[in-house]
Amino acid sequence: MTQPTLLVDTSFLGDVLCAEPLVRAVAAQHAGPVDFLAAPGGAALLANHPDLRQVLVYDKRGADRGLGGLRRMAAALRARGYGRAICSHRSWRTAVLLRLARIPERVGFDNASAAWLYSRREPYRKDRHEIERNLALAGGGAWERPRVHPGPQERARAASLAPEPPFVALAPGSIWPTKRWPAQRWAELTAALAESGVAVVLIGGPEDRELAAEIRRLAGEPERVVDLCGATSLRESYAVLELAAALVSNDSAPMHLGVAAGIPVLAVYCSTVPEFGFAPRGKADRVFQVDGLACRPCGVHGRQTCPEKHFRCGLDTAAEAVLGALRPLLATPV
Repeated sequence: MTQPTLLVDTSFLGDVLCAEPLVRAVAAQHAGPVDFLAAPGGAALLANHPDLRQVLVYDKRGADRGLGGLRRMAAALRARGYGRAICSHRSWRTAVLLRLARIPERVGFDNASAAWLYSRREPYRKDRHEIERNLALAGGGAWERPRVHPGPQERARAASLAPEPPFVALAPGSIWPTKRWPAQRWAELTAALAESGVAVVLIGGPEDRELAAEIRRLAGEPERVVDLCGATSLRESYAVLELAAALVSNDSAPMHLGVAAGIPVLAVYCSTVPEFGFAPRGKADRVFQVDGLACRPCGVHGRQTCPEKHFRCGLDTAAEAVLGALRPLLATPV
């Protein structure tokens, strides 16, 4: 029997979505079963995937944290007899984990932390999209949108929560404050859409509830706003996006969910830049950013506060510009 293959990415949700096309590429190349090791959030996104035998959870910040958790997970992987591991995550912990698991073939990027622990290292091409970089780990391939597989019940619940189409989904959150378009700009966009008769759905996790409440307050508490922050699972949020006319998002995980859903994505980039390789690529997708700022980007992931104290990368992107891009996507004039 062909030995199973393990794919690994225990980083952020957007990173896991960018690794999903790799799942299909590896499954098409190899007759043996394919598993995926992810953090709890990433595992939830990959559930029900038809090309995965099993999605394994590595709760590295919870039950599996520390050296003890690392050793337990390595022992569990070793017992499964994987012949090959392909890792799109560039952390030292993942490299150590796979070595301790004694997986004979370990494929990773040449710029990963502890890259010397991989048996084969692929160049990390900064001029490529992250999806294409990940596909290179399995021999290469062109960009394609990720896929998510909600079940019938998840789609039914999403339909019961969402307003009648057409509606616009807004994803104002990010774990990095400098990646968030300011609440005032979100409120201006929300108010303009609601005043024109277009329903708005706010999506995000429980951590975004306070931000969503602030946006509604600044927008004047319009009636045509449905706040689903913290009310849906990740796959239910995806199912809501499948029904939306478009998504406006920061450079964060919902942006990748919108790409996967196949709807137009309008991405507002603040402290990060599309050149990092994660921008949406659909025909109707748009990126909004402030050009000419010497301080931008100020980091790969973003920061807790603006180092220059002005946050022009967020404030200088006008809601009217985003609204203008939304107009041709909606049946209702805006």
